[in-house]
Amino acid sequence: MLKQTLTSINKVLDNLINITLEDIQDIKKANHEALFERNNEKEQLLSQFTTLKSQIDSILVQRSQSGMDINNMLNDEENKLLDEFKMKLQQFHQIHKKFAKMALIVTNFYNNLVHKVNGSEVDIGYKMTKSSNPYANFSLKA
Repeated sequence: MLKQTLTSINKVLDNLINITLEDIQDIKKANHEALFERNNEKEQLLSQFTTLKSQIDSILVQRSQSGMDINNMLNDEENKLLDEFKMKLQQFHQIHKKFAKMALIVTNFYNNLVHKVNGSEVDIGYKMTKSSNPYANFSLKA
């Protein structure tokens, strides 16, 4: 059971990594439609990830409560899959962090552009101070 769940969660992470890499490329190309089209798929994958992670947690808790020694809780194949899970999770974290930074920079750029054009700011739910805004000192010239 644990082997199947770890295999499934690793596949979900592979998909999330690939989609996030596509998102990064689409941000660079300003291909916003493609980004939005993948939102439902990402939400489904995140939901699957959450469910699978809960299942893994339950299996491990159940094994520890049954009196299994912590060193013998996982067989070699499960250990390998768990190590792969940790590696993929770290990789996803790094890639998603890059995506999030790019998305925030683009959002702030457009927000500043809208502010300069019509004097109002689009509320994105994230307030930046002038000192933390990387574009605060930039100006657009035609």
